[in-house]
Amino acid sequence: MLKHLLLLPYLFFFLLFLCEGKQAMAFEEPKYQLVETFEKIEVRSYFEYWVAEVEVTGDRNEAGSAGFKLLAAYIFGKNLGNHNISMTAPVIQTEHIPPELGTSLITQSYEGSHRKWTIQFTMPSKFTLETLPKPKNSRVHLKLIPRKKVAVVTYSGRWTEANYQENLEVLKATLEKGKFTPVGEPFWARYNAPYTLWFLRKNEILIQIK
Repeated sequence: MLKHLLLLPYLFFFLLFLCEGKQAMAFEEPKYQLVETFEKIEVRSYFEYWVAEVEVTGDRNEAGSAGFKLLAAYIFGKNLGNHNISMTAPVIQTEHIPPELGTSLITQSYEGSHRKWTIQFTMPSKFTLETLPKPKNSRVHLKLIPRKKVAVVTYSGRWTEANYQENLEVLKATLEKGKFTPVGEPFWARYNAPYTLWFLRKNEILIQIK
């Protein structure tokens, strides 16, 4: 009996893992073709897709939370026609780096509520601009993301600044080693709900390349 009780925590985490896997599979993701792998990164060619996006300020967590709430309101009915739109993955967060800080692949963050971000929800592929419900909130915009080639590093763990910066360093170093040319600013993709245990989370940092 005691032996069986000791196995309960492992059974719990196993069941949780299965549930998380099913949850992740339930969310549609943008479609892409894998071009190549190089050490710790993948090079992908993404097809075009629509997003709903909003600009917010704050630190990484504050901005992510504020943007998520605004976009969640849009897909859960705060739109013309009060339509519900299926949740997709990932949630994309991009920081707008001031020009005076130099390269967009900086690894030293700057602090304060003045940090500016764009938060995006990808829209289900069945929609076009004509069929997507129009937002009621003027801060929410619909945007077509054109086809592009990106380099991607995938990692698990907490949604912390330190974890992001550590993996951005990996991406930056691999790009330099492989002589890939980055274009624009890196963007951060989160695939799981906030209540997902940190070691089950899938996170990615992506940067467009030539």
